Amino acid sequence: MPAPSTTALDENTFFMIMFTFGSLMGLVTLVYVIKQAFSRQSGEVGGWELRGARQRIAAVVRTTLAEGLRARVASGFALLILISIPIFWLTAEGDGTIKGKVQMFITYSLGLTSFLLAVLTILFSCRSLSVEIASRQIYGIATKPIPRWQIVVGKWLGVMTLNVALIAIACLMTWAGTRANVSRFKKDLEFDLITYGSLTPSQAADTIAALANVRGVGKEGMESPIIASFASQLGKTHEEIGDMLLRLPESTRVNLRRFDELRRQVLVARTIIPAPLPDFSKDIDEVYKALREQGRLPEDWSDRRIREQIYKELVGGYCAIGPGEVRVWRMQGPPPQEGRDWVMGLRFKIRAMRQPLATQVGGITLETDSLLGRWILGDPRTSAYIETIDQYPINTFTEIEIPQQGVEKDGTVIVNFQNIDPRQIDAIFDLPTGDLQVLYRVGSWELAMLQAALAMLIPLSCLAAFGVCASTFLSFPVGTLIVLTLYIISSSMGFVADSLAVSREYAPPEHDRTLVYEVRRLTVESIGFALSIGDLDPVNKLMEGLAIGWKPLADTAWKYLLAKGVIVLTLGVFILRRRELAAVIV
Repeated sequence: MPAPSTTALDENTFFMIMFTFGSLMGLVTLVYVIKQAFSRQSGEVGGWELRGARQRIAAVVRTTLAEGLRARVASGFALLILISIPIFWLTAEGDGTIKGKVQMFITYSLGLTSFLLAVLTILFSCRSLSVEIASRQIYGIATKPIPRWQIVVGKWLGVMTLNVALIAIACLMTWAGTRANVSRFKKDLEFDLITYGSLTPSQAADTIAALANVRGVGKEGMESPIIASFASQLGKTHEEIGDMLLRLPESTRVNLRRFDELRRQVLVARTIIPAPLPDFSKDIDEVYKALREQGRLPEDWSDRRIREQIYKELVGGYCAIGPGEVRVWRMQGPPPQEGRDWVMGLRFKIRAMRQPLATQVGGITLETDSLLGRWILGDPRTSAYIETIDQYPINTFTEIEIPQQGVEKDGTVIVNFQNIDPRQIDAIFDLPTGDLQVLYRVGSWELAMLQAALAMLIPLSCLAAFGVCASTFLSFPVGTLIVLTLYIISSSMGFVADSLAVSREYAPPEHDRTLVYEVRRLTVESIGFALSIGDLDPVNKLMEGLAIGWKPLADTAWKYLLAKGVIVLTLGVFILRRRELAAVIV
C-alpha cells in the first residue's frame, strides 16, 4: 500500500485544525448565549400551575393575534396570498393543456403559500415576545399570576392559529381554482362540440355530463374510455364518436386526452408500494464464507464493513438488468373491488450504465435518451396479462397503467421487465430510492389535499417554536435573522451535501473514504438532522395525485412537532423563567 503524499497530509492537518478551531468557536458562542439567557434571576409568578391554564392561554392567543393584525404583519401576508392565488389561476399555463394548467396552478399556489407562511411564521413568532419585552408591554402580563410556560404556549398557539386559518383559506382557494379550471375546460369543449362537432346544445351538454362517467385505464385511439362513455351517452357507435372528435381542433383533442390523464393521475389520492428487495442474508453468508476460504478478506476491514460491502454489491447486481435478461417482481397491492373505478399504475425510472448512442434497428430509430424494453404486467402463464414494448426515457419517471385483469385476486401484481435494447447497455432500477413503484387509489383528491395541508403545518410548527424560543432572549432583528438563516440552511442541505460531495450520488467508495471525508459527512448530517423541520414534500405529492398517508403524517408529526418542537418550546420556557421581567413590589 503506497504511503500518503505530503500534500494530502498537509491538507488533512489543515482541515482538522480549522475544523477544531471552528468547533471551539461555535461552542464558546453557544455557551455565551446560554449564559446570557440564564444570567438573570427568576421573577416569575405562578410557577407551573395548571389550574385555569386554558383561559389564560386563550387570552394570550387572542392578544397575540390582535398584536399581529395591528402590526399588519399577518394582514400583509394574508393579503399577498389572497391576491397571488387568483393571479396564478389566470396566468398558470403549464404545457398549455388542462392537466398542465392544473398541475402548475397547484404547485404555484400552494408552493408560494408554504414559502410566505414560513417567512410570516418567522417574523410573527420572533416578535411575539421580544417586542413586548423591549417596549415593556410584557409588564402587564408578567405582573399577573400567569406562569411563564402559559405565555410561551399561548404565543406559539397564536402563531399556529393564524397559520391554520391562512392554510385553510389557501387550500380552499386552490380547490376552487382547480375546479374552475376543469369547469372552464368543459365549457370550451361544449362550445367546440357545437361549433365543430355538429351537436345540438342538449347533445353537447349530455356529452359533457358523460365525462363524469369515464372509467378504467386510459388508452389511445378508438379504445379510449372517453369514446365508450360518449357513445353510451349519445346512443352512437364508437366510429361515429371517433369521426365527431376528428372534426374538433387538434388542441381540443389533445386537451381531452390530457383531461383523462388528469382524472386518473392528478385529481385522485394514490399511495405507493415500492418494489421489494430480496433477502440477501444467505447470499451474504455464502460470499463471506467463500472469501474467507480463499483468503481474500481485507485484513484492515471489520466484519460488519465486509458484510455491508457484500450487500451493496449484491443489491447493485440485482438492480442491474443486462441485455436480454429478465427480472421479475411480485408487488402486493389492495385486492380488486368489483364494480368500482379501480386502476393501478406502474411508475418507474430506468437508469443506463452509459449514455446510449442513436441507432437504426429495423426501420426504428433508437434515441440517445431512451432504452428499449418489454414490460409484462400480470402472470404470463395465463391470458390475463398485459404486454408493452416501447422505448422508455432514461432518468425520467414513466407511468404505465395496470387494468384490473392484470391484478390477482389477492392484490398481487407480477411485474416482468426484459432488457431488449440491442445496444448492449445495462438497464438499472435503483430500488432503494424507489425507481420502481406500484400506485393505487386510496381516496379522493380532497383527501390528498387535506393531508397535504396538515403536512404543510408541521414545518411551520417547528419554525414557530424556534421563533418563540428566540424571542425569549433575543431582540426582534437578531432573532429573525438567526431563525431565517437556520430556515435557509435547512432548506439547502441537499445543495450543501452535493457541494461538499457527501451525498449518495457523489460519495466515494467505502474503501476510499478518509478521515476528512467522514468528519465532513458527519458534520453535514448532524446539521441537517438538527435543522430539519419536515420531509413530506406535500406540494409535489399533491401535484402528482399522491396521498401522504395518515401513518407517515403521524410519524412526521411525532418526529418534528412533538419531539423537536416541544423540546425547543421547553427551552424557551426555562429561559423566560430565568428573566426578571417585572417583579411585583409590595
